Amino acid sequence: MIYRLTLAYRGGAYAGWQRQDNAVAVQQVVEEALAGLLGRPVVVHGAGRTDAGVHARGQCAHLELAEPFPPRGLVHGSNHRLPEDIRVLAAHRMGDGFHARKHAAGKEYVYRWVRTEVLSPLDAPFAVAVPPGFDLAAVERAAAALPGRHDFTAFALAGGAHGQPFRRLESARLEVDGDAVALRLVGDGFLRGMVRSIAGTLVEVGLGRRPPDDVARLLAGRPRAEAGPTAPPQGLVLERVLYPPRWWPLTVSRSATKGA
Repeated sequence: MIYRLTLAYRGGAYAGWQRQDNAVAVQQVVEEALAGLLGRPVVVHGAGRTDAGVHARGQCAHLELAEPFPPRGLVHGSNHRLPEDIRVLAAHRMGDGFHARKHAAGKEYVYRWVRTEVLSPLDAPFAVAVPPGFDLAAVERAAAALPGRHDFTAFALAGGAHGQPFRRLESARLEVDGDAVALRLVGDGFLRGMVRSIAGTLVEVGLGRRPPDDVARLLAGRPRAEAGPTAPPQGLVLERVLYPPRWWPLTVSRSATKGA
């Protein structure tokens, strides 16, 4: 039997989602909690990587069990063994053959800034400061070039699988609430470091260091060195993973949330 988990975590203490030999990753902590609950080693397959320091509100992963297990028990039993910065929000029984990564149809990410001279310590773990004069109109003009299918080589960090650098963004929206600014991106897939590289480039636009129309030029497969810096990880959140109707849950636990 295959179960899908929806997880949230604060990424500051972890070397990203994927298990590593020389650092503690979220995947490792979740697998250890599930092993304690189920009494045997467990492998959890995530929908995708998040880098060190990046957060998630709706990461998805799956595990296979030989026997049925109550979804509610997976939620609360795991959380009883997890540190407070990682939580299983929901568990669902899935159809045979489901794979959290292979069957994901897309993802939604949000990068957050605060326009301020001094960033509050309550905001600092989850946002990045930009000056109060940050030019939102220029950033909106630049971001308007992002939706569609493009070659995102200019926004891809080294070390990823960039043999196919084309990705489709369904939307790129700037949301403003007072001094808080959020860049919300929805797409069919993201290259390693892509969202943070886009965010770093848009910061240069907002600071007047790069014209808004330069983003469109970069989407023609320009080298990474021509785009802006990689933005800090704490501003980035994986909001949700999207699945087509074929891979909606067979059963819904009472612990299910909107992000499931």
